[in-house]
Amino acid sequence: MSFKSFLLKRLIALDFIPYSLRWKKSVSGIGMIYVGTLEMMQEKYGKDGVDNLSEVMYDIGFGQSTEILEMLDLKRDLEGCAYVLLAMHRIFGIKSKIIQKESNKIVIHARKCRWGGHLKKWNAKTCLSIDNYEAGLIEGILPFSEHRYTKRRSCGDNICELVIGFSDNN
Repeated sequence: MSFKSFLLKRLIALDFIPYSLRWKKSVSGIGMIYVGTLEMMQEKYGKDGVDNLSEVMYDIGFGQSTEILEMLDLKRDLEGCAYVLLAMHRIFGIKSKIIQKESNKIVIHARKCRWGGHLKKWNAKTCLSIDNYEAGLIEGILPFSEHRYTKRRSCGDNICELVIGFSDNN
């Protein structure tokens, strides 16, 4: 047994696995679980199964929205909503930032994620399904806002671009 192997076994036994390693493996595992669940729902239940999974993701996001907003001590406004999304992006390994902030609109760019481009079976359909979590977060914080992706990495764009805003009527 090498010294490195001995040391790593001791670290594992003492529960000193580096948090960065735990985080990376957890996030990639969540992505693999989601891809497998989406495929199974499609195969077993067809469109209804996919719709049900999307609804579950929306409900989870909606249910967590206020809790995350309050935990981060943010206001229920565009900027607060954007920072809740950025926080959740960080937790799920998505590198994103606000690139445009106006009184009625915020634009967020995501340039890298731990799932898209890293997992073989991750594709545009998977992104669309899991985006329901974000939709739930956004609508839980700003029920009268509009949000849409204008660019998606899973569709060949260099970045994902999310626009959150209010129409002139709101």
